[in-house]
Amino acid sequence: MALLLLAFLTASPAHAEPVLPAQQVTATRLPTTPAASTQSVTLLSRADLAALRGLSLSDILRRQAGIVIDRGTGSGGYGSLYLRGADPSHTVVLIDGVRQNDPLSSRGSAVDLNTLSVDDIERIEIVRGNASVVNAEAIAGLIHIYTRRGSADAAVGASIGGHDLRGAHAAWSQPAWRTSASHREDGDGDRGFQRVRALNAGWDHALSEGATLHAAARVADSDNRGFPDDSGGSRLAVLRDLESRHGRSSQLSLRADLATAAGGSLQLQAVSSTRRSDDDSPGVAPGLRDPFGLPALASRSHYRRDELHLDWWAPLGDSAQLTLGLDHQREDGELASRIDFGAFQLPANFDLVRDTTAGFVEARWQRENWSLQGGLRFEHPDGGDDSLHPMLSLQHRMGDGGSHFGASIARSEKRPSFYALGHPLVGNPELAPERSLQRELYYANADDSAWPTRITWFSARYQDLIDFDAGPPPQLVNRARIHADGLEWRSSGSLWRDWRLQLDGSWMRVRDPQGVVELRHRPRLQASAALVVPFKEDRQLWLSLRHLGGRLDSSIPTGDRRLSSATTLDLSLRQSFRTVQLVLGLDNALDTRVDETIGTPMEGRRLRLAIEWSPP
Repeated sequence: MALLLLAFLTASPAHAEPVLPAQQVTATRLPTTPAASTQSVTLLSRADLAALRGLSLSDILRRQAGIVIDRGTGSGGYGSLYLRGADPSHTVVLIDGVRQNDPLSSRGSAVDLNTLSVDDIERIEIVRGNASVVNAEAIAGLIHIYTRRGSADAAVGASIGGHDLRGAHAAWSQPAWRTSASHREDGDGDRGFQRVRALNAGWDHALSEGATLHAAARVADSDNRGFPDDSGGSRLAVLRDLESRHGRSSQLSLRADLATAAGGSLQLQAVSSTRRSDDDSPGVAPGLRDPFGLPALASRSHYRRDELHLDWWAPLGDSAQLTLGLDHQREDGELASRIDFGAFQLPANFDLVRDTTAGFVEARWQRENWSLQGGLRFEHPDGGDDSLHPMLSLQHRMGDGGSHFGASIARSEKRPSFYALGHPLVGNPELAPERSLQRELYYANADDSAWPTRITWFSARYQDLIDFDAGPPPQLVNRARIHADGLEWRSSGSLWRDWRLQLDGSWMRVRDPQGVVELRHRPRLQASAALVVPFKEDRQLWLSLRHLGGRLDSSIPTGDRRLSSATTLDLSLRQSFRTVQLVLGLDNALDTRVDETIGTPMEGRRLRLAIEWSPP
């Protein structure tokens, strides 16, 4: 390893890879940037992701402050994301603007991050805090993944590494169209395995001056094998058969952008997406927490979502701007499952259709160094109760380009998933929406300062959360409450020469206000430090030190246990040889060995090599 690093550092330099400009983010429909947003936003550009080639989406996201992912790809298990201590179903995941959350999931519309591939991504946006005015159900935040945009280039790449990591990707784009494909495998098959394949395509066409048409399509396929949740994992599970999950998804979107005479814009978008899933679980043997265990289960599901969006944005003089929107969504889901109790098999089938119409308005008013922004979303589900999602924020900048601070408050609701409403054994059609109140205060120094820094205090109150009541009869009910309070920080700057250091972290307290239960996978402290050391023009050494605090977990064979804290070090060396980009990585260089979940150990030290060729 040392010889390879020395060879890279002394090799001849090549041309630098261009760094793409920062993009405005999707936290709001009003034009904004990550630095100016009232929410805490992390933007990972293609240049930021270059040193992470070959890693999975969950590997990349778990390195970000305030995010916990309970299981990595190597385990083959369901990778749930906890953002600011909220439930996984309270974070919306988008790919090219299309929501990936599946309401047929028994986890309440959560997204399995171990079924998504990111080898061909352009950027990732992480929005912490309520973004539900324009993104329904994003009551804790959202993750937006963009596949590669059109320029005029092509690329072919591959990655290999320890723990049976294998991957390949290809992309070809022109100014008017783009296409890309990726394949990634991870895991040894005995303790866990994950394979993800995806194909993306896009097309842009100027209809006339001020009118543009955009089309995008994606097809993805995933295979996962791992020990079931709460089974005790590879070390403690009594039943040694693996759970298997096979998912197939597709999405198609068509959007028209029109410039209006008053200097504003009009956007009309149609989206259709589908997901099919086949799951087979061997069940979980009885143990300390549950004397009956979990029976074997086989399920097949099909879900389709069709959406129409209309947005109008206009400036109102020099100091204000306004956007109005109208959304309509139709969801159609069907699940067929069979529960095997040994002596007999019990079917549990259901299907649901739901139509929702929503309208929203956002406005921003600026006067001198003050900015006031408000928004309101109104949702009308057929056969359900109407709901309102208000948001208000106030910001002040101290002088032109100076430091700034702000405060925001937002209320929102998330309707129950199809599984929670319709499952014939535990479903409850009388469930009410889950509710959230988010409050934030932040301070940031000048954007062009030597060490740009942002500190955010947040407080979230979740009510009527859906929980399981053992009964009899067993049923899902609204009763849980969560209080989450915390502090986040992010700072970066230059050290000696062009060395750059970035510091991220979060401290939070997540609790049941009644003190009845302690919540799983909610560590108090997360912190990271990333150092980028450039050598000559086109050679970079990237080091990342990350600390994840201790947290509670539970499994059927053991009951509740506290997982040990973990400190990991990752290294990556990136080198360009004219048309070739080479990345040599050493993940978990300290060989930290603690459990991700009870009985599922974190992957040990791994050498990773990724190569990408872009023809001239």
